[in-house]
Amino acid sequence: MNLQDPSFAVSDIYVNTLRTGKVTLGHRRILKDAICSLGLDEEELTAIDRLIWSISRGRLQVVDD
Repeated sequence: MNLQDPSFAVSDIYVNTLRTGKVTLGHRRILKDAICSLGLDEEELTAIDRLIWSISRGRLQVVDD
């Protein structure tokens, strides 16, 4: 994943986590960097919000892989 294009990284992580049901340490680092970049549009922010909501509801598992 390329941090130079945060919207690709966010969409890739979103699809991957929905497929696997897991958010890895690498995913968390990339999402943190994407949020800090301030270059995200409404769609990417919504995807991040959905990931956080899914984690809080137990629909996604946070792992240290």
